[in-house]
Amino acid sequence: MGSFFQHNMTFNINPPLSPETRLGISTSSVPLLLLGLNLPITVSTASTDLQNPDFDKTLASSITVMGHLDTGASKTSIDIKLAEYLKLLPTGIIPILTASGVTKMPTFAIDLNFPNTTLSPFKSLPISSCNLNFDVNGNLNSPKNFAILVGRDILSYWNVVWNGPTSTILIND
Repeated sequence: MGSFFQHNMTFNINPPLSPETRLGISTSSVPLLLLGLNLPITVSTASTDLQNPDFDKTLASSITVMGHLDTGASKTSIDIKLAEYLKLLPTGIIPILTASGVTKMPTFAIDLNFPNTTLSPFKSLPISSCNLNFDVNGNLNSPKNFAILVGRDILSYWNVVWNGPTSTILIND
């Protein structure tokens, strides 16, 4: 059985961080090595749908799930099971290239927010869909149960600093 080491440290950060800022510190490269970068994302019905007088407002929904940063994805994608769970309305169908070949998948528009951060939200973002084996009844905070692939369409707005040896990531927009 492995050993466990805990050490308490105090940090002085100048300028001080706002109370909503969450700070994670790790001294091991293992979390990023095993899981990549995953972060909580709130997925909601698109703002444009909510503004449409013909939209059935009872279909409006929102959920916070884990998203996985994927530099190999040109477009942000949602797991098709999550899109069905949220009752998102398809906006079209496009061919997507996956590891197993090309397949046609529905597209959607969604709002994305990044809880406990100062990152700007995305409103009525056009996205594709894919099969990620997301389990809506599973642990929604598990980095292994992600439902969104954050593609270069979002990453191109961010400055991302990845420190592999310490498993720390800084993101700002």
